[in-house]
Amino acid sequence: MNAAAIVYTSQTGFTARYAALLAERTGLPCRPLKEAAALPRGTAVIYLGWLCAGGIKGLKEARRRFRTAAVCAVGMAAEVEEAKLRRDNRLEGVPLFYLRGGYAPEKLTGFYRAMMAPMARLVSRAPAETEADRAMRDAFRDGGDWVSPERLAPVLAWLDGD
Repeated sequence: MNAAAIVYTSQTGFTARYAALLAERTGLPCRPLKEAAALPRGTAVIYLGWLCAGGIKGLKEARRRFRTAAVCAVGMAAEVEEAKLRRDNRLEGVPLFYLRGGYAPEKLTGFYRAMMAPMARLVSRAPAETEADRAMRDAFRDGGDWVSPERLAPVLAWLDGD
């Protein structure tokens, strides 16, 4: 196994659910970043963080404290451009996995609620020309939950050395 623990940062619960599912599947201890002080500095971890404006939340702090053996970015989009995500977060040479999580506008607080409100208005007013556009519009309007244990398959394969 390439990691000794799972560490995560979650805002609305989707990343926490993936971390718990991964811990259940692997038997690795799992801690929120804010509670991971019990892990020795330099521990090899799989870090899971939610995406905000292309950045993986908590990644910088996790990298200062631990050896990030792999990173899972959790976001609401069906797909992301992995090369850009890797470049924007300086993850050259680190296994990177994207997990589609969800969007729960009712769970957003303060700054993040204010940041997402104009985007939600923009998306709801734009013409939905494709199925992906309609799905994004619906997610901004109603929220959405795409967490699925099956999405962890590439992470589990990496852990198994496949």
